[in-house]
Amino acid sequence: MATLYIHMGTPKTATTSIQMFCVENQEKLREQGYSYPLLDFVYPRVAHRRNGHFLVGRVFYPDKTENVEMEEELWEKGLAMIHQEFEKYPNVILSDENIWHSSLGKKFEFWEKILEDGKEHGYEVKAVVYLRRQDALANSWLSQQVKEIWNTNACIKWDSFQRKIRRIVLHYYNHLEKIAAVIGRENIIVRVFEREKFKGKGNTIFSDFLEAIGLEYKDDYQVTEQEANKSLTGNSQEILRIVNSVVPDNPHIRGLLRESALVCEELKDGENNFTMFSREELEAFLKRYEECNKNIARDYLHQEEDLFSTKIKEGERWTPNNRFMYEDIVRFFANVVVRQQETIEGLKGEVQRLKESRIESVKQYAKEMEEERREAAGDVMPEEEEAFQSISEIILNQKKDMEEMGEISKLVYAADRKIHSLRTENLILKNELIDVNLRNEALRKEAIERDRELKKMIKDLREDVFFYRLKRKMKHISGKDNQESK
Repeated sequence: MATLYIHMGTPKTATTSIQMFCVENQEKLREQGYSYPLLDFVYPRVAHRRNGHFLVGRVFYPDKTENVEMEEELWEKGLAMIHQEFEKYPNVILSDENIWHSSLGKKFEFWEKILEDGKEHGYEVKAVVYLRRQDALANSWLSQQVKEIWNTNACIKWDSFQRKIRRIVLHYYNHLEKIAAVIGRENIIVRVFEREKFKGKGNTIFSDFLEAIGLEYKDDYQVTEQEANKSLTGNSQEILRIVNSVVPDNPHIRGLLRESALVCEELKDGENNFTMFSREELEAFLKRYEECNKNIARDYLHQEEDLFSTKIKEGERWTPNNRFMYEDIVRFFANVVVRQQETIEGLKGEVQRLKESRIESVKQYAKEMEEERREAAGDVMPEEEEAFQSISEIILNQKKDMEEMGEISKLVYAADRKIHSLRTENLILKNELIDVNLRNEALRKEAIERDRELKKMIKDLREDVFFYRLKRKMKHISGKDNQESK
């Protein structure tokens, strides 16, 4: 019967590498009756290789509200793609690491919808899931959040995160049982993400995945990228976590910082190999999932042995003030500076090439114009070298003139700046002169007022003197003065 294989992660179990492997070996897979089709549509920030994203993908309007109509349209287009592939191949593979978490909420209904579509179009559904020991997944998942700057988890401290795990499913059994209730346990293929437990030739993740879907790994498969999504640890993760708090929403800047963190991780000191949990923390952390893991081993792998390796890495527990932090910080920011300088040098080289290309174009144009002129005039063409030399001299003279014009432009610009400065100073002096004139006008009005008051005082005084004299005169005439003297 035709089979649809849905590879759903979990996150940080080499899902990206598996997808790239399937894309790179599409023809080889088709030869064996397996198709890994690529969608003819894409989601924002979702790589084209994630061909199963339409199963749980969400689309939003600019105002952040969900565009359910568009989601339904893309779902139908994805199903149509599957139907077309089943017309040519008996097996189709879909893969997306987001299926594991996205199918927890309302997107869980896609399991019923895809199963119903399978019954209608004659194919069965099988889910392939890789499980990683919970402590390793928690650390690697947070590293991915920091590295990609996805959400608020990109700035959470490790100690805070490991005390209360956020937005990540680590009780695998409960989630598997929900899916099994729809498609059946027999249709869930559980694989353990540990190198020692990989099956197939070479015991690699690729041989193990092929074995899970019923194929055998052979040497003619192409493997370009062994590890496509490297994780950050310890210091490199902590440095980028702090940097994330000031990083703008610019993919170029984010990419530069992410690459610098990866370089820091790659070049770190060999002794810089801390554990993220202390032994006591790790034992307590794993205890939470002990029963869960036993149930998976029993019900899905039909084994009594432990689901995961019980080996505990011995070593010093990582802290932000460890002895290697200083040199890792220097290495990180030195790489940022170096990459910026390389970009600057590249841009300088590009500018220089554009200048040279322009000069060559002008030379060629001048040469063609000279040839046309001579042909029109009936002149005999000079030797090629002499003509080229003449044109070169013209170009050099033009270039020299342009340089001189550049110097003149600089002088003109400086003169304009000086004139502007003088005009500004002149305006200031004019304003000060206006202020002086206003003050003078106020003083003049004050002087006029005082002069008016003085004249009034003099007038009043004169009137008083005149009245006094008149009074004396009247007394003299009436003889009152003589009487008063007697």
